[in-house]
Amino acid sequence: MSLPGIADLNTKLAGLKTPYLDGKNPGDPDRKAFQELIGKDNIHLWRWVKHIASYSEEERKAWADAEKAALVAKSSIVLDVKPWDDETDLIAMESAIRALEIPGLHWGASKQVAVAFGIKKIQIMLTIEDELVSSDDIEDAVTGLEDYVQSIDIVSWNKL
Repeated sequence: MSLPGIADLNTKLAGLKTPYLDGKNPGDPDRKAFQELIGKDNIHLWRWVKHIASYSEEERKAWADAEKAALVAKSSIVLDVKPWDDETDLIAMESAIRALEIPGLHWGASKQVAVAFGIKKIQIMLTIEDELVSSDDIEDAVTGLEDYVQSIDIVSWNKL
């Protein structure tokens, strides 16, 4: 049955005072409409329609929302950012690092950690969306701050 045929049957059924085309009980007109609508070889389609119809409209709308809210793979990373020497302004270095804007990258907490001979490094946490940001993106951006950053090391990398 074509879509207009389905709409016609739906309109006809809506105008009835009984649940079936033939009255209070199913009859030959119901059997013919069913065969025309579903067809003898489409029993799986009928099973699917019956199954989908068992869900409320609210539940069916939630399916679309669930697809939109698909799980986003994220990682939590801790970096050691090493300055050139003990005279490097670590506060300015951290500000420059935090000023880096890469879609999917979110900076977290940080602290200064003593290395040796009065030199300190910055240990900084960040969260990334794995599909948007790679480790190469982070490394290139941070080491690109050549006035401050001598090198970086990944201390930890955890999938969330």
